[in-house]
Amino acid sequence: MGLAKVLRAASGLTDRHFNVLRAVERSSVRGKLARVESVARAVKLSEGYVEKLLGDLHDASLVWSPMGRRSGYLLTYAGLDALALGVMLRRGIIASVGGEIGVGKESDVYVADTPEGERVSLKLYRAGRVSMTKYRRTRDVPSELGSYLAASTRFAANEVHALRILSGAGLPVPLPVYRNRHAVVAQLIDGRMLVKARSLPRSPEIILEELLRAVRDAYLAGVIHRDLSAYNVLIDSEGRPWIIDWPQWVSRDHPNGLFYFRRDVSNLVDFFARRYHVEIPPSLVEEFLKSVTQA
Repeated sequence: MGLAKVLRAASGLTDRHFNVLRAVERSSVRGKLARVESVARAVKLSEGYVEKLLGDLHDASLVWSPMGRRSGYLLTYAGLDALALGVMLRRGIIASVGGEIGVGKESDVYVADTPEGERVSLKLYRAGRVSMTKYRRTRDVPSELGSYLAASTRFAANEVHALRILSGAGLPVPLPVYRNRHAVVAQLIDGRMLVKARSLPRSPEIILEELLRAVRDAYLAGVIHRDLSAYNVLIDSEGRPWIIDWPQWVSRDHPNGLFYFRRDVSNLVDFFARRYHVEIPPSLVEEFLKSVTQA
């Protein structure tokens, strides 16, 4: 379901619809079906009226009844979107949402506008996107969906935590603005993904040097990206690199921290050697790694 459809559906909901949607959410994240009677008790409305409200939400694809409506309902990702966006719109975090600017394995990114007219990015996490297709086909246990919804919220929280640390330390990462559930609003970086850039506005050697410096400074600030590659780097029009996508970061004290840090560095060095023929002797890479990790 596209985000434009979610926004249209959400705009037609009443406060009671949202109360019911939140009640379904509470059950879903615990991996349980929300039955009409339990939702009615939670929102203090009659079962007949709640059944009608759930029917409206089901027709709008905001909830789902995988085993039939009598068995209960689960929240869909569209429903989670509606809840998060509803909060952001009411609190004046965003005023409107534009087009999609990025699609990943587990997130979608859109352009949004604030009430002041500033353009920002809106990322919606979609943990288990591939597995969800299988889930809908096999109708497996509801706990699987609940784990995906919870993981999406956890990814968003992790990312904002990392961005606050790193932006506060002056590193080239988007400035976080707000998070609700699985949705993150952050500074919009106008740039191209490094992996898609066939030419660079500045010397590849300088850009790699700046990236390694940023990775070093992040490590010294206590943060390791863990999944760094050319897919997680944006190059803006002035040739400055920005590191994005931090949901799986770990602290430098993590038991596998050194392994992840070494892998992040190796991914960057290998990419620049392969794409731009920037060769760094292995001895210098080792020296860099030791100088950072033993600092």
